[in-house]
Amino acid sequence: KVVHMGKLLSMLETESQRRGLVQPGQDIDAKAAFALVRDMPYQRASSRAPEAVIQEWRGTCSGKHYLLDRIFEEEGMESKVIMCTHRFTEETTANYPSELREVVARGPVPDVHTYVRLKTDAGWMTVDATWPAKTEPLGMTVNSKFEPGRDMTLACSPIETFEVPEGRDPQAFKEELIERFCGSQSNDRDRFINGMGEWLSKYTS
Repeated sequence: KVVHMGKLLSMLETESQRRGLVQPGQDIDAKAAFALVRDMPYQRASSRAPEAVIQEWRGTCSGKHYLLDRIFEEEGMESKVIMCTHRFTEETTANYPSELREVVARGPVPDVHTYVRLKTDAGWMTVDATWPAKTEPLGMTVNSKFEPGRDMTLACSPIETFEVPEGRDPQAFKEELIERFCGSQSNDRDRFINGMGEWLSKYTS
């Protein structure tokens, strides 16, 4: 894998400064990068490419974590993209708006969640930047701390977990998992995730 030295990191730095989120000359370490990406609105960007996520300053679990994986790599850290199957159920969406709750009332919505495992000096840790800090009052599981070596709370209850195989494109791998796990409900899943993005973006943009 060819890593262009710090290309994404410098993009993240430039865009964060432009938005007044970091001061010029302020170093963006792994902890700062995590907080910046976490607080991007939860909404699909036009593409899951890390560049698009930075430029449009938004992403869902896959876009945010593909970006973090690459940023951690640029910072010289070892990082892995992980995926897990889960279902949105009436229990897990109790605080969602009625139009989304009506969907899960008809039956759980299957999904594949993406996050990252990061190797730090204190050991491997789970990193989950899915929900922006501003969504905490809505009952979302926000990870407010980045403590090296300490696992963060996942944004879902995993059923089965997969590490993206070396050399595989994470999005292609994810689409295979979605096809397998969501099958005929893939469109329901898409609509549900877009609906979540619309709901949450009201609080985060």
